[in-house]
Amino acid sequence: MLSLPDFVASIPLLGCFLILLPIIVALYLLVGRRWAADSTGVVAFGSGFVIVIVFFGTNPIVALLASVAGIVASFPISLMVVTSIFMITYMVRSGALARITVFFKTLGSGNKPIQIMLINVGLGLFLVGIGATPLSMLPPVMLAMGYSPLVSVALPAIGYDPLTTYALLGIPAVVFADSVPDTYWATYYPGVNPLYMSGHIFSLFMPVVATGIALAMLWIAGGRKLVFNREAFSLALVTGLTSGFVCILCNLPWVGFTPLTNVFSGLTVIVVMLAYAKLRGLPLVDRSVLTEKDQPVLKSMSLLRALSPWLILIALCFVTNLIPPIYYLLFTQCAFPVQIGYIPPIKLRVFWNAYFWVLIATLVAIPFLPHSRKVMSDTVRTWSRRSWRPFISAAIFFALAYIIRYSGTLVNVDGSWLPPLTPAGDPNPVHPNPQWNMVLVLAQVTAGALGSLYPLIAAFLGLLGGFVSGSETSAIAMFQPFHQTSSVLISADPLIVGASSGIGGGLASVLSPAKLQNAAAVIDQDGIEGRVLRFAVPIALIMTVAVAILAFCWAFL
Repeated sequence: MLSLPDFVASIPLLGCFLILLPIIVALYLLVGRRWAADSTGVVAFGSGFVIVIVFFGTNPIVALLASVAGIVASFPISLMVVTSIFMITYMVRSGALARITVFFKTLGSGNKPIQIMLINVGLGLFLVGIGATPLSMLPPVMLAMGYSPLVSVALPAIGYDPLTTYALLGIPAVVFADSVPDTYWATYYPGVNPLYMSGHIFSLFMPVVATGIALAMLWIAGGRKLVFNREAFSLALVTGLTSGFVCILCNLPWVGFTPLTNVFSGLTVIVVMLAYAKLRGLPLVDRSVLTEKDQPVLKSMSLLRALSPWLILIALCFVTNLIPPIYYLLFTQCAFPVQIGYIPPIKLRVFWNAYFWVLIATLVAIPFLPHSRKVMSDTVRTWSRRSWRPFISAAIFFALAYIIRYSGTLVNVDGSWLPPLTPAGDPNPVHPNPQWNMVLVLAQVTAGALGSLYPLIAAFLGLLGGFVSGSETSAIAMFQPFHQTSSVLISADPLIVGASSGIGGGLASVLSPAKLQNAAAVIDQDGIEGRVLRFAVPIALIMTVAVAILAFCWAFL
């Protein structure tokens, strides 16, 4: 008589349904019930935990340890969320953020295309690159500049989407590099830094994706009239191609500026837009747009003091990433690998990861900003209230990804693990039934059904994962083992296929209910998320189609 896992393995379509069930549950709760991302994640994880044990024969101890490993692996993103919220909360309470916002309002000289590209692409890329949150900062600026609430939410949400892979000092790219087995890197790219190669593969898509998003922003802001305006169209092309090709330059394997890609791309777009304004004879900074309410804020502190947390963070990032001995010390020698069960060691890299330096930059900036007892107590109180739920949301989807990866694992008599998949992603012939593994089941069904067409769906899986989890990083952790295995089965390049999925996850940022809710809340426009989605969904789908086509063309080269 067949055991339940063997019965599921004998019906691949049933196995696929069970694998996708946690994601279906998450979609229903997010869209149908409008649950928050953290509570949705807990329910999705709970259902996945039961499924891997009951239907896929996973040892409960393995499932538990894999969950812990997933939470630990999430630290580069989950702790980054915590520390970035601390930085932004302190900047709000100290008045620094208000001062910076007033400065942002003076940029663009009233020229709508310049403003859109300068603020939402240039500043958006720069801010998300160093760990700030454009969705919390830029909607009030856009609203104050006269844009509608819908545009004020949609443009900051979509402006940094193309280069989300390099957000938070390149954390998604780091997670992608770590998700690819070491044996693959050693076999196909010996001597090449996996992070730089990962960033390079992603960057190949960027000129097309960034240009498409820049044109889509014009459509959101002004419809066909703005899209077909010669000046606006030209500026969108320049912005997209500039950010895209700077991304490629930063990620050439022998350049290795991957963690600072968004910083360089954002700054370059800002310089190009300001240079264009100068050539047009427009003032670079126009204070005539400021209101009476802005004047006290303008005089409250210097712009340099207000920017001090970010300036310190930028300096620290340059030192830790551009000086080879320091980078090697922090990234490689101080990797601090953590062994959980028989899972390959998880490299913490505490002193290299962005969350550590965001915290340091915030603490170092305190003497330069107002730091009364009330300011600090309000900061800590607000931060502690706001940070735990985003932390759970980020961590729980990593835990779900890890139990999916290690589903079907048995425990030998000596306590060692017997996984259905080897670290390289190939079937382990020693396991009594490799079909107990979720990744292998889904990979074989999709690869078998689609064959060489499989690369066409990878980007859409990433879009789905990014929508559910609200994070490209979580989508990468969830699907990369699946793409690795599926690509091997059809002799496709797993880096190209995985990168297309990651970019799909990044494009889902504009579809994430949690992120849109955050952007709407800061301008008191709760409930506008549905209207934004009506604009965002077609854009995300069109760009995902473009990424899928590129991936299909490149995957077999």
